Amino acid sequence: MKQPLFIKWHRANEVGIPLLDEQHRGIVSIINTFFHLMRSGIHNQLLYSCISEAMRNYTRIHFLTEESFLAEAGFEGLEKHKEIHQQLSLDIERMEQKSIRDNDPAPLLDFLKMWWMEHINVEDRQYSECLIEYFRPHYHPHRNR
Repeated sequence: MKQPLFIKWHRANEVGIPLLDEQHRGIVSIINTFFHLMRSGIHNQLLYSCISEAMRNYTRIHFLTEESFLAEAGFEGLEKHKEIHQQLSLDIERMEQKSIRDNDPAPLLDFLKMWWMEHINVEDRQYSECLIEYFRPHYHPHRNR
């Protein structure tokens, strides 16, 4: 039986920085896993504990990576971008608590899909050219092969 994906990743979602693109795909994979487990009828408490912890930890790693790249490249919008990241952490916590209270993981899942795809395709596009230009002189694709 073919398992549907909640979010299908497309190359058009890439920002052009390989590590960040890989991390974005990882976040989408966590959301798709959440979707699959929810549809499989996994008990909500187990679902929340597994997925929430994975999402929190992976998001923290991703935000640290992204923010360090932006700082290194001298991106002017770094502080605003950090604020957006901090707000997401608060919003996820709020949505998790609501979903647990209502015993309904669907709103959290919908929120994660909407937020991440919007963030990747709108907010992260604002730094894309800056990082591509900054890392271009440092990027040697045929080295270390």
